[in-house]
Amino acid sequence: MFRILFSLIFLPVRILFQGFRILSWTIRKGDHFYLEIPSSFSFDKKSFFVKFLVPREEAPFLVDFLLGLKALTKVPGLKKISFHISNPEYGFGEVWNICEAIQNLNEKGIETSGFCLGGGTKALLLLSYCKYRYASSASEFFPILPSAEPYFFGGAAKKFGVGVEAYASGAFKAFGETFQRTSFSAPARKNLETLLTDHTNLLTESFSGSSGLDLKVLEEPIIGAEKLQKIGFLTELLEEDEFEENYLFENYKKEQETDKPKYKKLSAKGFRLYHKKSNFNLISKRIPIVAVLPIQGNILPDLGREEDFRSRQVSFRYYQELFKELREDPKVSAVVLEMNSPGGSALVSELLYREIKKLSKEKPVITYILNVAASGGYYLSCATETIHGTPYSIVGSIGAVMMRFELKGLYDKFGIKKERIGFYPHRDILSEYGKLSPKSEKFLKQEVLRSRDLFYSRVIEARKTSFKELENKYGEGRVFIGKTFQKSGFLDSCDTLLDTLQKLKEQLKSSKIDIRYLPGTYSWKDLIQDLKPGLQMSGWNLFSKLKKDPKQNPLEILHQSEIAKELSEF
Repeated sequence: MFRILFSLIFLPVRILFQGFRILSWTIRKGDHFYLEIPSSFSFDKKSFFVKFLVPREEAPFLVDFLLGLKALTKVPGLKKISFHISNPEYGFGEVWNICEAIQNLNEKGIETSGFCLGGGTKALLLLSYCKYRYASSASEFFPILPSAEPYFFGGAAKKFGVGVEAYASGAFKAFGETFQRTSFSAPARKNLETLLTDHTNLLTESFSGSSGLDLKVLEEPIIGAEKLQKIGFLTELLEEDEFEENYLFENYKKEQETDKPKYKKLSAKGFRLYHKKSNFNLISKRIPIVAVLPIQGNILPDLGREEDFRSRQVSFRYYQELFKELREDPKVSAVVLEMNSPGGSALVSELLYREIKKLSKEKPVITYILNVAASGGYYLSCATETIHGTPYSIVGSIGAVMMRFELKGLYDKFGIKKERIGFYPHRDILSEYGKLSPKSEKFLKQEVLRSRDLFYSRVIEARKTSFKELENKYGEGRVFIGKTFQKSGFLDSCDTLLDTLQKLKEQLKSSKIDIRYLPGTYSWKDLIQDLKPGLQMSGWNLFSKLKKDPKQNPLEILHQSEIAKELSEF
């Protein structure tokens, strides 16, 4: 009620500003937009203290960047977008989402061009989806196709007298094999080979469907730009400054100073102005808020009282409090868990599962898997109404495993002895000195099966499958790509993040939703944890921001906080 009253009181002023925007847009509108695809995306925000000490530009959030690309499809008269592609440091989940967004631009009739100075397979995949592709004549690419070369420490452990005992719920739960053996067991190796083959087939489809590039070309570890042009992948060879400075000219060529540009620049300010103009309403209405919560990293076996966010880690108390706040906030209509976790503690996975269940009783909660939701990551996903991901997502590893290191042999080499006093049945499980008794071994095996059965029950309830089908086809620690898991019914879809949000919007029966990304705060504790001995003091220049000349960032329109809300109205 107050919102409506406020809108009516200031309606004349708002109409005046809207008239000014309409007039300004007629002057500022352009038909060519230049945009950098960043090398990284952020899932946290830096505290004031960290920003002060390390004044580096923050990476955008993926969802904001994708919303910006979506918004570009609605700009009237936009003819072309030039993408400057940096070598991605993120996973195939993010890359696939951006590729689909570029493809959407192509389908809308907006011409897309990309320039990349160098990089690996992911950079080439992003470039592949652009209609016109450019690189420097000096550019080189270093692709690596799906393959693996894991370490095995079994021989070294034996040499140093270290025993490793692994209690796994299935033949495919192979984490312990890294420390026990000198090679994978046959089932674990077969599962990994299948995973890599499926991933390779996906890449084959993606390159073939977008640019016609044969994946066999990428089997060479170093590929020069001239070869890529010769086989038709690259449109033309350009220098980086030509692409950046001449993007308004035809074919990025400016022969003479008197040459007139073919296109008119759509600036970041112009883009922002258009969206302010197009989102104007006479009466301001409340829009349902959809919270996107990143769950990033290993699930820690920590039940302490500390509620602080931990970068790249999932701690129980932090998320417990966050889920409670989301549950009690009436303004939040739905929650999306942006999952990127390989798992971790079985106990904390179950506790967080229950917290998510409490939240899902109050409002819709869904999971979107970016790159990985294995073991505990998939466990948490089963607490939500639906589970979505990308074709490239790594999912599964449904099962449990426990490990124990036995160091008596190592101690003996150094003449160290330990004497057991007052030991009771199963107390040897808590000791690293000596082998376990048969009763203790039996106890641990039973505990692993108990954890597995609880995990299985959560999956069976969520995915409507049977214990027998789960055990024989998808459990025991097997790992899959998202496309395979979706065909098996363990993912609801392999869609982009924006398509998933669109479905959620339809479920909420709203014409718009306000998407709010909820990153944790990267604090001084995280900074200290990440510091390395080789850190150069020049990176700590407290006055660098004062000395640095302000320069417009081509990404700003897609992620800066002051306009994120405008673009989030999806």
